[in-house]
Amino acid sequence: MKEFAKYFGVIVMLIGVALLVIPFLTGATNNTSLIIGLLLVVEGMLGHIFINNMKKGSKLSNIIWAIILLFIPYLLFFFFKKKAYSEEEMAVYN
Repeated sequence: MKEFAKYFGVIVMLIGVALLVIPFLTGATNNTSLIIGLLLVVEGMLGHIFINNMKKGSKLSNIIWAIILLFIPYLLFFFFKKKAYSEEEMAVYN
């Protein structure tokens, strides 16, 4: 689970890329699928940065990340960040 948690952002990005590629290959592209695919790619990239950022962060930085990632994805990425790194690993970087 620990290795999976570190790469959850990349998995979200790949799902976004699949949502961009599949409609293109079938010839059924529309703006909705493009927007959802783009949103997942961007959220996955930012989520990967958030998860692999070893700094624990203050309340202010967590609020800023919640605004950037949107609130629900932030909670999901925060859960995977806690699963990816133990408190000892986080303490080394803080």
